Amino acid sequence: MNAHTSFPASDFFAPMRQRQWADASPQAMLCRAVIDETHDVKTFVFSAASDCMFCFNAGQHVVLHLAIDGVAVARSYSVSSPPTRPLDLHITVKRTPGGLVSNWLHENLRAGDEIKIEGPRGSFKLDGLPGEKPLFLAGGSGITPLMSMLRTLTDRASDLDLCLIYSARSPRDLIFRSELDALAARFRNLSVTCVCSRADPSWAGPTGRMDGPLLLRLVPDLRERTVYACGPEQYMKALRDGLGQAGVDPRGYHEESFGGALGGAAPDVASAVSSSVHFARSGLEHRCAPGETLLEAARNCGVYVPTGCQQGICGACRIAKLSGEVAMQDLGGLTSEEKSAGFVLACCSRAQGSVLLDL
Repeated sequence: MNAHTSFPASDFFAPMRQRQWADASPQAMLCRAVIDETHDVKTFVFSAASDCMFCFNAGQHVVLHLAIDGVAVARSYSVSSPPTRPLDLHITVKRTPGGLVSNWLHENLRAGDEIKIEGPRGSFKLDGLPGEKPLFLAGGSGITPLMSMLRTLTDRASDLDLCLIYSARSPRDLIFRSELDALAARFRNLSVTCVCSRADPSWAGPTGRMDGPLLLRLVPDLRERTVYACGPEQYMKALRDGLGQAGVDPRGYHEESFGGALGGAAPDVASAVSSSVHFARSGLEHRCAPGETLLEAARNCGVYVPTGCQQGICGACRIAKLSGEVAMQDLGGLTSEEKSAGFVLACCSRAQGSVLLDL
């Protein structure tokens, strides 16, 4: 009789029966590993302390809740791992000069540490954005949500015609470079081109900043593709201008921005003079100063509101408005369903008269 080892069915199928993590409330997460990607970029690998699988859509982001020097801080980061590998969650963080959270993470977070993470959030989602010929355009650390999308598609052995154009300052700033080279070598339907904006003697690839002629040279069938783009605002502005020059249909363009200022006209500060905010659960009332946001009003009253980008992008400061009117200048941080349900973003909303919040 051949010797063999048997595994109880209950043990083999246990991971498949784990509950899924898709709740928007903060959950305890255990840092399992810290990976050095480049000289100023690290990937932090998390598993759920409650032993559940991560359920999200490639392209979405999560909110990290931290205590730095005794102060509660929240920041949003795109998930760089794919939902096809649901037992861990990766966020890839670029260290920025003067950045409170990025520097703290790089200097302090280690394997074995536990923090709270909230999510998933965001409408920049692979499965919700149609397109048979996806073109991924990434600038700098904007590669992170697009990497989640690429990993998802290659894990699924997708036969779509995939193309990635990744721009960075120099070769040493290219995140995931070896993995991208390996994926392009393995999947014939994936084309990967890296572009450096600064001249470097060691770099033989294309150089320059994104404009219409460069995009058409790198992607001759540009007008036939559906574009998914992410990067810092300066990159995104040049990219939008370049795509417009090249005649790309804006209906086939989807973006996630990292940073940048609020668009549109400045609010009429005079309209806020007679405005007030009432915090239902806290039992507090605040008379708003001209131009004061709901976030500023909450802080002035000592009411905690989690925040991330503070530009109306990430959705971390989402709160329920029970009554009243606000003027909100968001950059896509809420879905249409959330807006219909009465949610507003505290960072970019200003009371118009008396407003009651569920805080």
